[in-house]
Formats: sequence, structure tokens, C-alpha cells
Amino acid sequence: MASNVSIANRALTKLGASRILSLADASAQARTINSMFEDVRDSELRRYRWKFAMKRASLSALVQAPPWGYELQYPLPSDCLHLVQVNDYYVRGSVGQPTWAVEGGRILCNFAAPLRIRYVSRVTDPTLFDPLFAEMFACKLAWEACEPITQSNQKKADMRDEYKFARDEAMRQDAIENPPDALPDGSWLAAREGDSSYGYVGGA
Repeated sequence: MASNVSIANRALTKLGASRILSLADASAQARTINSMFEDVRDSELRRYRWKFAMKRASLSALVQAPPWGYELQYPLPSDCLHLVQVNDYYVRGSVGQPTWAVEGGRILCNFAAPLRIRYVSRVTDPTLFDPLFAEMFACKLAWEACEPITQSNQKKADMRDEYKFARDEAMRQDAIENPPDALPDGSWLAAREGDSSYGYVGGA
């Protein structure tokens, strides 16, 4: 079962550096990893629709409406890293799709409350990570920390390649273990077939 320290030590092992007992250790390698740990974790979570990080929420509208352009606004959950779905529509440009905007930590739209959303959340408990995500995360930490710890351009290139392999494997396994999201065909095909409902994933 992964922990923050085990992920950090996995990264340090890849670099041939000494292991640590805590991210708060006074050693140079601990300080380096600790300085980037949360930022790298969040960027890797945001990068993809990881199923272990998906959440659903029903949002109440804020009392104050947007100054212009939309009728309502809703606060994004504090742990939201990547908005995936709004009501019955996936978040991607499309032909004939109702519009909304994400601005200043809020969703601006004309959808009546409650607003149903799915999103990638900030997962801070490493025991919830998929094992392949934890390995990918360790590889990214090793890549990011390589220069200050090893001063080796070749090692950094090796870590980049190892990260890309781990990322592709993690994404592939995440995609095949569960039914895929029912994403629409695409704007080109929708326009070609005259489909004005592209982007809609709900029932009739």
C-alpha cells in the first residue's frame, strides 16, 4: 500500500539517491522531493480522468448571478482539479452543446439548480492511488528532481522515458478495467451528419 514516503523513496531509488524516513527530513533529497510533491501530484491527477479520483456532486446556485453572459453561477468543489461533466454533457467543445464557463472557481451557466457535475478530485490519501498511478507519480518525481539531485542530463533523459512508459501503462489499464465514458463521436462527424445534439449523453 502506497504512502507519501514510499512514493518519494521509489523516486529516489530510481535516481540512486539515499532513501528518507520523512518528507520533512533535513536532507537535500527530502527537501527537493518535498518542495514539488503536492504540485506534481495535482498536475498528474489533472492530466487524465483517473477513475479512482472521480467524484460526483450536486451544486446549489450562488445567490449572486454573474454580471453578464449567464444567468447562474455555481461554486466548484474545493477539491476539483478537472471538470468532466455538467448535467448530461461532457466538458468539451461541440456543435449545438449548451455553453458554460469555468471562471474564478465557479461554473457560469444557464442550467437550473441543482447542477450535477462529475470531476477529477484532488486525492491526498496515497492509499487510494491506483498502483500504476503511484508508479507513474514516482517516475515523474524522479524526472523533476533528477537535475538538482544527480546533475546528470543522461539520467534525466532516462527518467523522462521511464515516466512516459509508466504514464501510458497507467492510462491504458485505467481505460480498460472499467466501461469507458460514453463520449460523443466528435464535432466533425456531428456536423457532417447534421447532429445538433453532439455532446449530449443523457436519455431522450
